[in-house]
Amino acid sequence: MNTPNIGWLYFKDYHQTNGDQVTFFRNAPNQKGDQRDDYFQQHYERKNTVILGKPFDNTTSNLLQVVSPVENLRFKTIYPGLTLGTGYTHETGELGEFKLGFFFDHATGYPCIPGSTVKGCLRGMFPQNEREGIADKNEKYHYLASVIRELPSLKDGFILENDLGEEFDQQLTNKRTQFIDFLEREIFDGEKPERDENGIPKKKDSKIVYKQNCIYERDIFFDGYIVSTNHPVINRSAYQNPKPFIGDDYITPHQNRKKPEMSPFTNPIPLMFLKILPEVTIQFQFDVKNGLLTKEQKEELFRRLLLDFGIGAKTNVGYGQFDDSANKVGKAEGESKILPENKFPKDTIPFLKKDKYFEGVVSELIGNYYMISFSVNGISCTIRKMKSEKLELSLNESVIVFCSNDYLPENPNISIRKQKNI
Repeated sequence: MNTPNIGWLYFKDYHQTNGDQVTFFRNAPNQKGDQRDDYFQQHYERKNTVILGKPFDNTTSNLLQVVSPVENLRFKTIYPGLTLGTGYTHETGELGEFKLGFFFDHATGYPCIPGSTVKGCLRGMFPQNEREGIADKNEKYHYLASVIRELPSLKDGFILENDLGEEFDQQLTNKRTQFIDFLEREIFDGEKPERDENGIPKKKDSKIVYKQNCIYERDIFFDGYIVSTNHPVINRSAYQNPKPFIGDDYITPHQNRKKPEMSPFTNPIPLMFLKILPEVTIQFQFDVKNGLLTKEQKEELFRRLLLDFGIGAKTNVGYGQFDDSANKVGKAEGESKILPENKFPKDTIPFLKKDKYFEGVVSELIGNYYMISFSVNGISCTIRKMKSEKLELSLNESVIVFCSNDYLPENPNISIRKQKNI
C-alpha cells in the first residue's frame, strides 16, 4: 500500500493482500467464528489506518481546478460532515470494513463532487413542472421567487414584471411560474422558448416550444473538490494525521431480518462508513452565462440553494450542510467582509407567525445588504435584506420587521418596512 491515491486504496487495494485478492479470501478460515472475524478485523483495520492517516495535499487537489478563483463558490463543511457515493458497492459483509461506497476523483484519488451531482442537486430544488411525481411544486415556485428577488442588482421592474414580489397577485401567478420554468430550462437544459415577432413565446398543442442554445451559451457544472482543511489534528493510537480531511462514522440501523415487525426492538448493528470531515473547504466550479439572470446572479442563486439544502447523501440527518464563511462579499471587487446569514434561534420560531411584527434596527451595512436586528421574546434575531430602489435604509434606522406568512427554514417570509410606512 505505497500509492498516494486514496480512491485506489479504498476500492482496489482494500480487499487484497500484496495485490492478490484471491489469496486473501482463500486464506480466510472457512467456518464463521472468532478466528474468521479476527482475520478480517485485523486486515481491514490495517487498511483503514493507512486510508485515514493520509494528510491533505492541496498540490494534488488543485489539479481539479478548471475555472479562475473569482468564478467559484467555496463552502466549509459543518458537523457531522459530508458523504457521497454511498450507493457504490464496497462491502463484503466481513468485520472491520467500511460498509458503504464513496466517490473519488479517478485521477487524483481525492474525494470530489461530480459536476453531474451538483447539477442534479440544484435542479432538484426547481419545480420541474413537466415531470410527473415531483412533490411540493407550488412551494418550490414560491421559495425560488423569494430567493430570486433578493439577488444582487435585480431591478424592481424585473421583479414586478415577473410577479416575483412577496405580495404577488394570485391572478398573475402564471407569470411567476413561467419565469421560473424558463430559468430552469435555460440553466439545466440549455434551452430557451421560441418567440414570435411580438416577443411572445410560441406554443404547440398548448405547450411552449423550446429551442437549443448554442453550446457556447450553455451553463456548465464542473466537479467540486477539496481546497483546504481546518479540521483539528487527529492523534489516535493507530495513526496520527496532521491535516485530516476524511474520517470514519457510523450508522446504527435497527433491523431484524427474520422478524421485520420486531425491528424497532432489535439491538442496532453499527455500520462504519467514510465521510469528509467537518471544517473542510470545498470549492464548487461553474461556467455560467448571462441570460434571464446575469452570471453573478446565477452564482448567487446557486450559493443560496446549496446553503439551504446541502448536497450529497444523508442530508435529512444533517450531512452535506455548509458554512458560508469561505465566501466573501464582493470578491470580484476585492472586498473582504464576510456575509452573515440570517439568525433565528429555535426558541423564536413559534412566535414568527403570519401578521406578527417587531421593532428592528439597521445594525450593519455589508456590501449590498442591510443587516436588520430585532428581538423576539427577548431573544436576538438578525435578517439580511438586499438594498433596492424600494428599500433604502441608513445605519441605525428604526424599521418594522413584518411576518408576511409563518416562518419556514427555507423561506423566513419576513419583510422590512420603514416606520413611516406603517
